[in-house]
Amino acid sequence: MDLFSVSNRAFDAPAPAREPLAPVEAGQVAPAAAPLGPVPAAGFQPPRPGPRARNPVTGLETVIGNDERQRVPDAGADPWKRICQLDLIGPRGIFKGTGWLAGPATVVTAGHCVHYPMFFGGWADRIVVAAGRTGASFPFGQVEAAHFSTLNVWVDGQAADHDIAAIHLPEPLGDRTGIFPIRQLADADLLGRMVNVSGYPTDKELAKTQYHHANRIMAVTPRRLFYDIDTVSGQSGAPVWAQDAPDSPPVCVGIHAYGVPGTPADLHITANSAPRFDDAVLTILRDWVRADCDRLGLSAPTI
Repeated sequence: MDLFSVSNRAFDAPAPAREPLAPVEAGQVAPAAAPLGPVPAAGFQPPRPGPRARNPVTGLETVIGNDERQRVPDAGADPWKRICQLDLIGPRGIFKGTGWLAGPATVVTAGHCVHYPMFFGGWADRIVVAAGRTGASFPFGQVEAAHFSTLNVWVDGQAADHDIAAIHLPEPLGDRTGIFPIRQLADADLLGRMVNVSGYPTDKELAKTQYHHANRIMAVTPRRLFYDIDTVSGQSGAPVWAQDAPDSPPVCVGIHAYGVPGTPADLHITANSAPRFDDAVLTILRDWVRADCDRLGLSAPTI
């Protein structure tokens, strides 16, 4: 299967040349105080004896059993500030989503946050990005974008394994927030690993505040990760990240996109899930980041 990038529109003209900036290392951020509230989980954890009780299934995403999400009281701290609240604007109204900075001017999110017949009748018209938002606080302002990319197999058939997209920003927001390194990990390095999902759910403060939950990866397939982590509509596009230790940098291993309805019955688990990265997807993600840096005259990070 050929995999390639599809965009909603071309950029009208090259951006004015800028003075070259020093290379941005993936995950590099200004020193910050330890975040209040939840702390990202790290390491591995053996499987639980059994899954939590299954709730009635509604919508694309699922709270499994008791809701274990925790409010992030200051999303302007690290690593939460690398995560963005998205207003997805189209002819049918405003929808909510989550994204994360993979490059200075590239926000990665779920494919259905930029192109989805049910939401937009096709492509979103524009998306407003707010990194580190907490309620009415916008520590890095709001950036409006009108250029998006996703994968051909998502546009052609909403292939769940490739529900992946990018928002191309008109300015280098990621130079102020830091970015998530991206890694392709082997199955053995993923099974049992504790991973984090944090985003902006519509059932909590109208998607204005970030909520976090962490748990182990229960199962993997060649292009998906499955985990017992609570999510609700609005958290699609959130980073699924691992940390080797509490003081280690966060490393993104997937893009949260689905709840229990998206988990194949033959896995015999109750789980939410994310597309994971393979060589083809990593190449496209890196191309998106590099192209955005070239457009703005920025040095591309190593992701």
